[in-house]
Amino acid sequence: MRPDRYQEEESSQDSFLDVVANVVGVLIILVMLVGMQASRSLLLAESESNESATNLTGGTPEELQELKSELESAILQVKSEERSVTELVTKYTRISHEADGQDHQRVELAMHRSLIEEDLERRREQLDAGSRREFDVQRQLLQSQIKLDELTQEQLSLTSRAPEVEEIECVPTPLAKEMDVPSIHLRLRKGLVSIVPVEQLREEFQFQSENIRRRLQSSSHVEETFGPIDGYRAKFTFLRRRSAGSSVGNIAGRVRENVLETYIEFLPISDEIGQSVERALMPDSSLYAFLQSQRRQSPPIDVWLYTDSFDEFRPLKRALWEMGFSVATRPMRPQDTIGASPYGSKSAAQ
Repeated sequence: MRPDRYQEEESSQDSFLDVVANVVGVLIILVMLVGMQASRSLLLAESESNESATNLTGGTPEELQELKSELESAILQVKSEERSVTELVTKYTRISHEADGQDHQRVELAMHRSLIEEDLERRREQLDAGSRREFDVQRQLLQSQIKLDELTQEQLSLTSRAPEVEEIECVPTPLAKEMDVPSIHLRLRKGLVSIVPVEQLREEFQFQSENIRRRLQSSSHVEETFGPIDGYRAKFTFLRRRSAGSSVGNIAGRVRENVLETYIEFLPISDEIGQSVERALMPDSSLYAFLQSQRRQSPPIDVWLYTDSFDEFRPLKRALWEMGFSVATRPMRPQDTIGASPYGSKSAAQ
């Protein structure tokens, strides 16, 4: 009885012969189609030549020359198609011979294998029980050695290839803490990063604080704009209103309570303000020099990040962490402006 391995080899060889037979059939069909086309072209050329011959008596020399050129072109085309047919027939013949040779070789190998297996089985039957077990063990060892050699060759071919290495970058994610100290504010929009001079604009407000207080005594709404400084203006809005629990009137014991609310917007003078992240992180850029001057104090950095610059934010954040700064992120929509109000929240830096 033959092992399953040989049956699998025969089935694989039969599949190969089926494929070869299909290819040969396709080639035969192509040869027939090309032959029919060549015959049709030849008949057309003959009919055209006959028509030309009937009209020779009444044609001009130019027309006769044109008809002669067309006839020669048709003849050349027919010869070219004949050569194509000949090449296809040659290829078909070669493939047929190769298929016949493979089939003949497969039959011979199958016959030799069956004879060898019958001879081995006959010799095995002549052995006693102990020798038969030893023969089976040796045969199994031989098959295992052949399988081991195949696996070794496969392993060698795999080790000779260049290994595909996938690099995974690990980025630390420290705990976030609310920022209670003055921070550096950066604006990242359209891939451009710039410094927002928050503290400098607040100092400008301090110079005009007395004037604003006097105006608030006669008005409950005051607006004032300061700057520009480094390409930014600050718009301060002051609202004076009564608190929800306040009492109004001249009756003794009642207290009038006023609440002053302050709103700040930091407005760039242009949407194109700043530098690209790649340029801003170069040693000769103004942003890089400013950050280097602040490394000893290491204040937290608040990045006002717009939705069109998430890709540029990754290298910026990595560079800031490498410099030793903690980073807070404020995602911004395209229509949002940088600002502060009594109803805002503190940034949390990592």
